Amino acid sequence: MKPVRGSNRASSKAPSRNKSQKKAKVKSDGGQEQSDDSPIHSKPPQKRKAEGGQRSVPKEVKGQDKWKVLPPSSICAMENIMDLSILTTLTMKRKDKMSQEHLNLLKNRFLAHCTQLKAPVQKHARLVYSSQQHQEETRKLAAGKLTLRSLKEDLKAVVSALENVEEQTASLEKSCRLLRDELEEEEKKAAQILQIRDQAGLKLPPVPPHQDDSTLETHLRTIIPVSQHETTARTLGEILQKPEASEEEQVLLRQAHKHAQLLFKTLHSNEPWSEGGNDDASLG
Repeated sequence: MKPVRGSNRASSKAPSRNKSQKKAKVKSDGGQEQSDDSPIHSKPPQKRKAEGGQRSVPKEVKGQDKWKVLPPSSICAMENIMDLSILTTLTMKRKDKMSQEHLNLLKNRFLAHCTQLKAPVQKHARLVYSSQQHQEETRKLAAGKLTLRSLKEDLKAVVSALENVEEQTASLEKSCRLLRDELEEEEKKAAQILQIRDQAGLKLPPVPPHQDDSTLETHLRTIIPVSQHETTARTLGEILQKPEASEEEQVLLRQAHKHAQLLFKTLHSNEPWSEGGNDDASLG
């Protein structure tokens, strides 16, 4: 159901879209024709006028009348500085011939302008000093680079030497470890040998000291019977007094000589003498 209107007046119609579009087209066409017929004149930007309607004039410096044109030495110093600056700029970027020519052109223009400049007299020396100082700094920089390069080489040599020392230290530690292990094994073997020696040792009673107070006289008395002492001594004296002895006498002398040697041996060796041993020796 449609809503009920509050009044009896007829409802108004909605505006048609076609008419509004036609009006917009007409306006755009008219504006375009007007732009074609009447050209637009752009107004130049107005410059600000200085306060009071006058241009600002640079103030004059005291003693400017005494200033002189830059000497050729100063221009040469400026040229050196500019060349160094161009070289550093080109090394930082790609080497382009056009950029190099452009920088040289700017340098020449700047130097041509510097030939017409005037500067105080006491400041010329400062400019020369600054250029000399710049050259000195460049020399110091080159020397520092050489020193740094030599230090790097020395550092590499030191590092390689340290690496060799570390390798040698590692090999020595390994050999010391092996020698220590061998020493421990040898100590164990020595302890076992000492233990075996202590266990296998013979414990014998001490030997009593040999006491032999026998003399040559006692031995002779034991050999020769008491009843034959005098006769034997007489026969031996007679045999010794004779220049030539018979066979029996020579046999007796030999037997006496052998018994005397046996007696001397037993006395020197402190061994007991037995009659059987003397018989064996005489028989031999």
